[in-house]
Amino acid sequence: MSWRVLKFGGTSVGSPEALQAACGIVRRAAAETRVLVVVSALAGVTSRIARQLETALARDPSWRDPFRALRARHREQLQAVARGRPAVAAADALDRGLERLRDLLRAVELLGEATPRTRARVMAAGERLSAPIFAAALAADGEAAAPLDGTEALVARGSYDEAFPDVGASRPKLAARLATLGDVLPVVTGFFGADAAGDVRLFGRGGSDTSATAIGAAIGAARVEIWTDVDGVATADPRRDPAAELLPRLSYDEAFRLARGGAKVLHWKAVAPARAAEVPIVVRNTFRPEAAGTWIGPDAAGTS
Repeated sequence: MSWRVLKFGGTSVGSPEALQAACGIVRRAAAETRVLVVVSALAGVTSRIARQLETALARDPSWRDPFRALRARHREQLQAVARGRPAVAAADALDRGLERLRDLLRAVELLGEATPRTRARVMAAGERLSAPIFAAALAADGEAAAPLDGTEALVARGSYDEAFPDVGASRPKLAARLATLGDVLPVVTGFFGADAAGDVRLFGRGGSDTSATAIGAAIGAARVEIWTDVDGVATADPRRDPAAELLPRLSYDEAFRLARGGAKVLHWKAVAPARAAEVPIVVRNTFRPEAAGTWIGPDAAGTS
């Protein structure tokens, strides 16, 4: 069976109701083909962590108060969507992830500085908290699933905060890791990969799209689906411009130009891996899965 990569953005996992809708989409897809999920952090979490980092850099201990709220939000989300052994395993993963983040922020506060390596590790925390919750929600409903860290999936080249995925180097690494999972559905943290030393390298804000298309290219996916909170790529932001028109189909070049020009639906770095491997991208709405979305691919390709 061929693979489909389904990526869910922050709004698609930002509440228990949204996460349950996303899980329904995954279950329906998994009944037809092999599925790999890529997840963003819960809506607003990465921005909150960025503010906590800046507060800690100023040696201001007030970063601890929003940290407690961060812990509470993730625990409440988990309690709402999962139960039994999957929930227990995810709760343990959350505790470990939150403890690592707290230790990093404590060190930043103590030193009053953060290296690019430390910044990258801090900023990767949101996806590392989101993935165990998503996997637990799937497992609680009978879909065997497990979180997979982005450092185990993708090789990254470049700076700590604006790296690019190396699809060729990622291919054998990812294949070997997926083989260990067997039939278990992988839920991969988006937004980052690892350099040769295993250190986190971020793909830039919004980089979970890039993770999804790079993984899709590496495993030869039939398509990559970007699930978000709008019906597809439009001529303008439909939430601000009622006259905005949905674009049902785009070439890779057209999608790249729109994304590079500031369109928020798809990260511009996400286009290159898909184009190189000729893997179609489909942008769809988690909250209106009946909408056809926007298909992105080679000019001469079909829409299947």
